[in-house]
Amino acid sequence: MTTYHLSPRGRDRAAGTIKQPWGTLAGARDNLRALRAIGKVSGPVTVLVHDGVYELSETVNFGPEDSGTTYAAAPRAHPVFEGGERLAGWKVGERNGRTEWTLDLPAVAQGKRFFRSLFVNGRRAPRARYPKFSPDARGAKNVLRIGEILEPEKTELFAGRDTFKPKPGDVSPDWASLPSAEFVVLHYWIEERLPKPALNPRTGWVSFGRRSAFALYEAYEDAHGNNDLARYYIDNLFEALTEPGEWYLNRETGRLHYLPRPGETPANTEVRAPRLHLFLNASGQFFNSGKETLDAHWTAHVRDLSFRGLTFQHADWYSPVPEIPAHHHAYGEDLPIGGSPQAACYVPGAITFRGARGCRVEDCEIHQAGLYGLSFADGCRECAAVGNHLHDLGAGGIRGGGSDFDGHTEALTGQLTITDNHIHTIGRIFHQGVGVFLTHAANCTVAHNHIHETCYTGISTGWTWGFRETPSRNNRIEHNLIHDIGAGILSDMGGIYTLGIQPGTVIRGNHLHHIWSQAYGGWGIYLDEGTAHFLVEHNLVHDTKDAPFNIHYGRENVVRNNIFARGAHALASVYRVEAHRSASFFNNVLIGPSEKLFAGGYRGDIRDALVSNANLIWFPGAKLPPCGHPATRKDVPLKFSWSAWKQAGHDALTVIADPKVTEGRKTWTFAKNSPALKLGFQPWDWSKCGVRPPGKR
Repeated sequence: MTTYHLSPRGRDRAAGTIKQPWGTLAGARDNLRALRAIGKVSGPVTVLVHDGVYELSETVNFGPEDSGTTYAAAPRAHPVFEGGERLAGWKVGERNGRTEWTLDLPAVAQGKRFFRSLFVNGRRAPRARYPKFSPDARGAKNVLRIGEILEPEKTELFAGRDTFKPKPGDVSPDWASLPSAEFVVLHYWIEERLPKPALNPRTGWVSFGRRSAFALYEAYEDAHGNNDLARYYIDNLFEALTEPGEWYLNRETGRLHYLPRPGETPANTEVRAPRLHLFLNASGQFFNSGKETLDAHWTAHVRDLSFRGLTFQHADWYSPVPEIPAHHHAYGEDLPIGGSPQAACYVPGAITFRGARGCRVEDCEIHQAGLYGLSFADGCRECAAVGNHLHDLGAGGIRGGGSDFDGHTEALTGQLTITDNHIHTIGRIFHQGVGVFLTHAANCTVAHNHIHETCYTGISTGWTWGFRETPSRNNRIEHNLIHDIGAGILSDMGGIYTLGIQPGTVIRGNHLHHIWSQAYGGWGIYLDEGTAHFLVEHNLVHDTKDAPFNIHYGRENVVRNNIFARGAHALASVYRVEAHRSASFFNNVLIGPSEKLFAGGYRGDIRDALVSNANLIWFPGAKLPPCGHPATRKDVPLKFSWSAWKQAGHDALTVIADPKVTEGRKTWTFAKNSPALKLGFQPWDWSKCGVRPPGKR
């Protein structure tokens, strides 16, 4: 294998040796292209990246000609690829009794540059906003509530609008910066960013440059009786620049305003503004991959391009225009929608692969970026993300997926390995971002990841609503540690979330806890619309807002040998009961407290949903709660007893007894004489969940 060297003290015109290293990542790429073109280099190449900071002024693009290259940190080196520009030359003044720094940026005033992120002493600084929302359990309470909407009788999901009326006093006609602000609507399972607000001071209505995808209600009314209008906050509002740590950039004048935190001075404070959105973009070519017409079997992929032990920091975000036809029947005919309809699906990765084979990102750190951290998009196969630390991200951590069966086979994505990644503090901008998000993907392993501090779901797999055949199958979701997610910001979310038919897929040996939604949801393992052919076993799920185990609707799933404990509203639930059984549910341990034992939803009777038997149930110091349905239902019992549940043909072999389980921080253990073991429950060691040491991966 040929080895070259890269150092921030090097020169791109040098020889690339350890004594004469190259100086930039783009320069190393270009030099290798030239050497390969003249035949001086063939076969695999390693570029050792030495200590230091490498300034990135633009995205570094890779193509098929860059295949067979590994960019790896040199021994004991910790190289950093810096996407932000350090800002200097601040003027110190005062605003409303507080110290204020200002900096004039002519390129912004000239329309040549604009940024939406600012990083101060290694911390993401919030833009001026009203009220002071932040994506965590405490800051999520700082929101406004819409006062009035047009045609309130239209409650169907896709009845979005580009207009609403705030409550009196919430929006002032005196805010000169209002046209530059964004209203961020929080409802259902998404946030929607509505730009270019225009207030009619006579009527009090506000209109926007985009429309909402969904009706401007908080959540579904039919199953939950919740007909509140949506929450929102106002981002990038100059008049809301009131608290230390906040900032505002005036696009017209180019003036940047920052209110310093206690102890910060221009001399001891590093302020960086991002210069790019994506650090790296590696893209191969294949049929239907772009505007060019290519041979259907021409496969110029990026192959065996790897990055190891590198840090990427400080990148910006933007609001993608959804790839939806202008006259889409659901989203309206005039304006693009204000965001993604689920899971920040239109937000790319700050490091993106497309049309790639055998590419890897390993032991890297990606942080303080504005999009997803890492993406394996259309046509990626046998690629891997292993041992990375992804945090403080605008959307989610890692996403992967390609075409469905309507696309060309070259665009299918699969055989991804996503293991041993530490993913946390995500959804800072796009609150619906997911820790690990697979759309259409097959034969993937998502294992031993540690995911926490999110605003939405931990792991999501599948991208088809209903029982249509999908490319997703044979995925393994195992030994992940997922906790402290949701923070009460969005609804309809879970620790592990699934969609559609996925034969051969296994959810095994995961530890999930402390999952909290806003209006409804907050489930542990959540099998959503059309989920079928899953094996769910050996999972430990506890302390959730709604049931630790929930099915929206599905079929032919097997749920066995799990612990489901302390779901505030129920321990297991099925929201839409159909003519077939949703799952076989046996040899599980269910531990209270909880309001209900088994709970139904908006359609059908929960007694017809499952084949349930040989479980162990225990409510310490209390009687069993009832089973039942939401208070909005009139066609089925609101509550019914354990006896009525058994009379419906369930749990003849089930035992109500103390399982004799000891709760530890990393795992729960059963006594040898536990009645659960006598029933056939198979214990598991959940201490192996989460990231493994490098030597054990």
